[in-house]
Amino acid sequence: QTNPAATTLIQNNINSSLLWDWNSALTPWGRAGVGAANKPRSGKTPTRKPFTNTTPENPMNLTAYIDYLVAWLEDQRRDLYHLDGYTLGVSGGVDSAVCAHLVARTGRPVHALMLPAAVSSEADLQDAEAVLQSAGLTGNIISIAPLYDLAMQQLAPVLNPEPERLNVLRGNLMARLRMVLLYTTAQSHRAVVLGTDNAAEVHTGYFTKYGDGAADVLPLAALRKEQVYEMARLLGVPQAVLNKAPSAGLWAGQTDEDEMGVRYSELDAFLRGEAVSAQAEKQIAWWHERSRHKRMLPPVPPAPEVL
Repeated sequence: QTNPAATTLIQNNINSSLLWDWNSALTPWGRAGVGAANKPRSGKTPTRKPFTNTTPENPMNLTAYIDYLVAWLEDQRRDLYHLDGYTLGVSGGVDSAVCAHLVARTGRPVHALMLPAAVSSEADLQDAEAVLQSAGLTGNIISIAPLYDLAMQQLAPVLNPEPERLNVLRGNLMARLRMVLLYTTAQSHRAVVLGTDNAAEVHTGYFTKYGDGAADVLPLAALRKEQVYEMARLLGVPQAVLNKAPSAGLWAGQTDEDEMGVRYSELDAFLRGEAVSAQAEKQIAWWHERSRHKRMLPPVPPAPEVL
């Protein structure tokens, strides 16, 4: 059974945030940290020939979509950004694993960083290394723990002594520090920074503003979590990565589903336009509404000449 309210909400989100042209490319939307227009310097939007028989009613299969995304990434790198390669963080999770495999297939230089914090597990780091090996890539391990400790020490005099959701505050700082390192690395190598957000994270705003939500391209943003897992299997992502519970790794024992209060299977069903439980629908709506600011550029007032 289709849930009309869910379908309407999804369509509104797609219309306002995620612009999909089935005959060209997935374009970045007007959200903080991401360019609002997908146009190269020539002013023309890069396009690719449509896959045969591909329409919204008859979408391509994921094997074909892998090839599409590899070509799409190259379109963005070459025609939009005019850069030489790619930079991404590899966490040991399935989203970054899929992104690593995709950029490995471009044949361009890839600068992969593993950026553990003090709260990161050794298992995640081992999984990240296994991902790089499976993709035929190499990477560097750079701990953000010293940077985090120094930042918290220097900020101590100005921070609220009793902030709301202290774990989230700390985790957001870690995510933003990681993106600072990724962008600095990318700039030094003339590389495009990959974001790893999927459709569930985009819709709920389950990412850190100007942290993992800041990127040049978001190749997984039109994929439900179930599709990310299926693509990971097709790409040969290590089984250990597929078996573990999704986690942002922002504090010890944290999992995405526990923090969001809704399961990815429910989010996927919702994004398919299907009915979900009243509690799941309420939780999804709550996350979506509170995160609208993450999917837009900062508001700008009109010029005085037009007032």
